[in-house]
Amino acid sequence: MAFSGLRTGYQRTMKGFLVGLIAVLLTIMGLQIVMRYAFNASLIWAEEVCRYLLIWVSLIAAVFAYERGELAAVTLVRDALPRKAALGLAIVVNLVSAALCLVLVRYGLRFAEMVGSQPIPAFRFLFEDTFGWGPETVPHVFWVYAALPLGMALLAVRLLVDVWLYVGLLRSGGSVDALRPIPPEGLSE
Repeated sequence: MAFSGLRTGYQRTMKGFLVGLIAVLLTIMGLQIVMRYAFNASLIWAEEVCRYLLIWVSLIAAVFAYERGELAAVTLVRDALPRKAALGLAIVVNLVSAALCLVLVRYGLRFAEMVGSQPIPAFRFLFEDTFGWGPETVPHVFWVYAALPLGMALLAVRLLVDVWLYVGLLRSGGSVDALRPIPPEGLSE
């Protein structure tokens, strides 16, 4: 029961975060369209900011895509195996996938730290030139590159949760199909 409550709280928080990012993205894109076609002027920072927001949305939403079974998966071998072997294969595949995600977390953070000290050009123009704020207010490129390690860490945790659930299914006599897909609450199919 505690796991279900934790999962529901996590999903609500992440959905709220994603909805907020998408709302900001759509607002900036809408403003850019109005400025370009109604006033024949362009916001030179809008496309860059939208690109960064799309990166964040894509990498964070990958966890929801995984939960809904919408990530590419080849289950031909797993489906052909007996129940215990299929669960064993699912456990191994999820552990290897989680390890790959953790490697991406490590090197993603390393890369973000190496190149992340420069200010984001779009925000530099927006904050310093437009609003006259100081250079310390401009976010750095680190925050753009931090989307990869964060998204992969969240996906690794989700994969490891499935490993735990698969082990429980192995002990209780369940099958691998009991977990696929897990529809998030509040989303219609």
